[in-house]
Amino acid sequence: MLRNWDLLVSSSFPSDLPSGAFAEFLFNNPSDPPQESEDCLFLNVWAPASAEKKAVLVWIYGGSLAFGTASLPLYDGASLASNQDIVVVTFNYRTNVFGFPRSPELALSANNLGFLDQELAFKWVQDNIAQFNGDPLKVTIMGQSAGAESVGTALTRHTPSDAPFRSGILLSGAQTSTSPVPSFEAFNTFAVAMGCPQDPGPSRLSCLKQVPAATIRNFTNSQLSPTFGPLVDNTTFFADPLERIRTGLTARVPFMIGNLQDDGSFFALGQPDLADWLNITFPGVPLTPALVRSFPAQLWSSAAVSAGISNVYRYEYGAVFADLQVFPGAGAWHSSELFGIFGNFNTTTATASEVELFKTMQATIGNYIKDPTVSPAQNWPTYVPGNVTATLAAMAYSGNVRPDNFIQLETGDSIDGPCNALWNEFLDVRV
Repeated sequence: MLRNWDLLVSSSFPSDLPSGAFAEFLFNNPSDPPQESEDCLFLNVWAPASAEKKAVLVWIYGGSLAFGTASLPLYDGASLASNQDIVVVTFNYRTNVFGFPRSPELALSANNLGFLDQELAFKWVQDNIAQFNGDPLKVTIMGQSAGAESVGTALTRHTPSDAPFRSGILLSGAQTSTSPVPSFEAFNTFAVAMGCPQDPGPSRLSCLKQVPAATIRNFTNSQLSPTFGPLVDNTTFFADPLERIRTGLTARVPFMIGNLQDDGSFFALGQPDLADWLNITFPGVPLTPALVRSFPAQLWSSAAVSAGISNVYRYEYGAVFADLQVFPGAGAWHSSELFGIFGNFNTTTATASEVELFKTMQATIGNYIKDPTVSPAQNWPTYVPGNVTATLAAMAYSGNVRPDNFIQLETGDSIDGPCNALWNEFLDVRV
């Protein structure tokens, strides 16, 4: 049943889940920090004024499952909904210790609260989106970074018969493998820091429930905080999603997957010893930015194709614009494609070619959402792994920002080849 619609049509966004100032820096957001509250599970809906049933996009934001919010101005769905004639839904889900506590007091299936929030949003869309002229049979879920990993976990936890979506889009992220052995050390550290007992039990959980959310938020935003994330419960989150894909246990839906040429540049910021750490971790191995950049997209697309899943599209995006360089040498940095996809960028500083390329990028995504069974762009075929057939869409590759030549086709091995031997030898992963 529908209720409480006032917030959905308000001129301001509802409260955000507690998070840090990272997003404000990342997206150079000039607005005041949004109000934060534990009462954060809201959705936002943008729908064209038309009685015709539309395809639906459900957006999942990134943030390492540690922070994030659907209320970033970057994620405003008005341009995408209006220009592409689709319904756009964004929603909040819990992150960090609020969403993935890793608590021994909770059942494994109750630890991945953030994923359960996402599933609740999917169900809400199925139950209610028709009231906004959205077609519940034409839902695409799309996410970026940890949001893309969330899309992947949704694809792998749903079976061929129960998926509440018909396609997925994974932007710069996908789960590859996870230790099946649960670790509760982070929660124990957190409990002690909050002045509660270290030993697990009902009294510790009761103690933590009395701690103000702001106190918890301040701790998790500090350098003292451990990292929180999902636990393998074999219900919401599986240790080896690729094996589930290969064996046909997952939702057999089309998906688009890819990454940015300089996805890693942001994560190297402020890490002058990053190269030293990588050389210690992989001694004697020549390291390149492509090493980590293309790995998840390569594995997922190859696994899906080998399992006979149709209409898999793979891309690599490389557009670089001076007015979007958040630091010198950022390149096509992690998240920079979102300005074009959502259409929320500074038109006073953007060049003419930048505006046109963003229109092309948004239209490509919009085409896929409206029909994932046909090519989203001219001359872009479905993905074929290997070094024979050029099917990987190099979008504005190496700084080529000409909208009339937005996509150039490359073979998968032209992007992945230098990395395959490393993954096979050091991570025991066959690609």
